[in-house]
Amino acid sequence: MSTIKLSVIFFLLEFTNLSLQHEQIPKAKTVLGSVSGYYKESRSGKTYEAYEGIPYAEIPVGELRFEPPKPVQKWEYELPAKKKGSICIQYRIKPGADGDTVSGCEDCLYMNIYVSLRNNTKTLLPVMFWIHGGAYQFGTGNDLDESHLMDKSIVLVTFNYRVGPFGFLSTGDNVVSGNMGLKDQSMALRWVSDNIENFGGNPKDVTLIGFSSGGMSVHYHYLSPLSAGLFQRGISISGTALNPRAQTKRASEKAKKLAAAVGCPTDSSSKMIACLKKRPPRLISQNVDKLLVWLNNPASPFGPVVEKQGSSPFISRSPIEIITSGEVQDVPWITGVVGEDGIFQAADFVEDDDLLKYLNDNWDDIAPYLINYNDTISLCEHKQVAEKIRKYYLGSKKIDRNTVAPLIQMLSDRSYGVGMATAAKLHAKVNKNPVWSYYYTYKIKEDLSFTTKLGVAHGDDIYLVINKDASNMTNSEDLAMQQLLIDFYTSFAIEGKPRVGDAKWQSLKSGEDNLHYLHIADAKNVKMESNGNFAQKKFWDTIKSHEN
Repeated sequence: MSTIKLSVIFFLLEFTNLSLQHEQIPKAKTVLGSVSGYYKESRSGKTYEAYEGIPYAEIPVGELRFEPPKPVQKWEYELPAKKKGSICIQYRIKPGADGDTVSGCEDCLYMNIYVSLRNNTKTLLPVMFWIHGGAYQFGTGNDLDESHLMDKSIVLVTFNYRVGPFGFLSTGDNVVSGNMGLKDQSMALRWVSDNIENFGGNPKDVTLIGFSSGGMSVHYHYLSPLSAGLFQRGISISGTALNPRAQTKRASEKAKKLAAAVGCPTDSSSKMIACLKKRPPRLISQNVDKLLVWLNNPASPFGPVVEKQGSSPFISRSPIEIITSGEVQDVPWITGVVGEDGIFQAADFVEDDDLLKYLNDNWDDIAPYLINYNDTISLCEHKQVAEKIRKYYLGSKKIDRNTVAPLIQMLSDRSYGVGMATAAKLHAKVNKNPVWSYYYTYKIKEDLSFTTKLGVAHGDDIYLVINKDASNMTNSEDLAMQQLLIDFYTSFAIEGKPRVGDAKWQSLKSGEDNLHYLHIADAKNVKMESNGNFAQKKFWDTIKSHEN
């Protein structure tokens, strides 16, 4: 037989094998049972495997409500993983499209796994583990559009965890010590460690990546013994455990207030929780608004706590104590903020003259909740602190549309910038592995929302990578920045070092006073900068707000 004929036969056989591979349903075996998924296409047309709606913990209902997650039981038959699971039950002050302020259910502890096709099935791929944001009150991993990231050779994991009171209520004792949502995250991480190799992922090459409270969560996993050894690096986007909203104080008082609102006794933690476990989940969620003072403030009435009691605490000391003691996961870390992260908080009122006037006239009463010091500074000092902060950022000017910019900067510095700068420098001091920080100020050209006019809003960076709407962009500058960010995140996961254009990104050095960061202004303007007073840190250090 001629060489040409043999070549044709081999080509046809190879083509047939590839065709069969794509016609077959992708399957994987886990320690719990087998799953079947389906094929999808990335933004550039690459085929990848998708497995959606895989349970990673038991359904936390009945007696399991408010409890740490329980490992999911094995399933007997092949599990069809072709549909995302429900989002976790959550309250939103603004009703959804259906006019309801409550969405989701308690049966929500599911994950989604996306796997790039490999030429060599023996080669394990790096894993990116996405933690969604939402102020610990709302959000879902289901919203992420993975199609851009799946242009790269990775395994991507997204998932849901309990939020609001279902994920973060705490009685302050061993009845419900708290942090159920963070423990859900740890269990999902452990599930990945035990099973991801069967999907083609490397359990020893896991990168955590999260935005906002997801970024705070990434940082928390560096501090918790429950997550030790389960990841090799992390990216915290606009959120660290040292942000004021990352820690909940007076948690037991908030639990009692919610319990009283739904008709449960509050004289005993045991009686209160026994009653709350029997209340309809919608009723509990609907009454979260009893803890809000003005609009959506305080933004995180239920969130992470220091567990002084409990059999298996997520953290038993404050984040600052853990970091300064050096008892952190010593793996590489990237953390940064965008120019006007505070737009996230300000968006509720900056376009409303009546609300701006109300804020101006009632600043002393609202500021403690808007700026997050209502639980950490004594009541008798609230007014004095409110006036001090206002004078520093606004001088003697009133709050109206003309002073929106300094007001947003105030919220950006307090809620995000100071915590990021402090955390990055402290980690650089105690870690042997590198810590990188960044400052992102690229303004999207095609987004016509009012927040774009106000600056570079919370999430404007990650939006370009994971939001479905970003797939339809045509502006060349936006597309260049989108590709730069995709390369940034995935290079860190794949290579262990971040690549951002041609910039030489220097890690922080131990003991330096200045914060050294990569300033990402646009795709062609990326450079190192240094600031000894990033986010007006010196001023905020005088406030003594005692979160940590």
